[in-house]
Amino acid sequence: MAIVIFFLNDANAYIQSAYTALHIPTLDPAIWDNVPVWIFCIIGVAAKDFVDYWNHRLMHTKWGWPTHAAHHSDTHVNAFTANRIHFLEAMIMTTSYVLLLAWIQIPEALPFVIIFYIFHNKYVHMDLDFEHGPLKYIIASPVYHRWHHADVPAAYGKNLANVMPIYDVMFGTFYNPGKCNAPMGALETGVEDKNAIAIMTYPFREWAKMIKASHKRARNKRARVSTMVTPAE
Repeated sequence: MAIVIFFLNDANAYIQSAYTALHIPTLDPAIWDNVPVWIFCIIGVAAKDFVDYWNHRLMHTKWGWPTHAAHHSDTHVNAFTANRIHFLEAMIMTTSYVLLLAWIQIPEALPFVIIFYIFHNKYVHMDLDFEHGPLKYIIASPVYHRWHHADVPAAYGKNLANVMPIYDVMFGTFYNPGKCNAPMGALETGVEDKNAIAIMTYPFREWAKMIKASHKRARNKRARVSTMVTPAE
């Protein structure tokens, strides 16, 4: 944990230098001078979750899905499912929020954000009947996130916020009809082979097939167009 925090703080320094060298304006760090630490930690969580929501939404599209399929291939969702992610997904998520927190000039929030996310991510993957009552739109519950993993067509691509379901409410992806007894592990993952090498190489193999299919469709379309063109007499 300490190594990760040290690495991210070091990365933050390099990012700040890059912003300066590229003349990219950032927020004035002075705006946080009189703000209590706990407030900008909450801001850090909210900012990260906003970015994560859109990253997650992208991963539920055709071309983004291969990076996320490994996470959804688990048919027995539990606390350990939180660690079942492809390295590309982890890289995208981490890079996004480090860039964001560096831009809003609150690197001090990094340790809190990291620790909070690690424990909360474990919590929401547990098979618990907690829904958080009136706070269910502010802090994600196990029931809310279990629907995200449910093998139910109505739930596919829903509940994409990791921490704050209010983002799902705002952008039309909220789904929580109550306690989830549905089977876990969406069947459309495409990760049939569960060995580690197959899972890690799956995105690259899937993208290669998609690119090949796209080229084939383009060739077929050109062929159809050419047969429809009548030579001038």
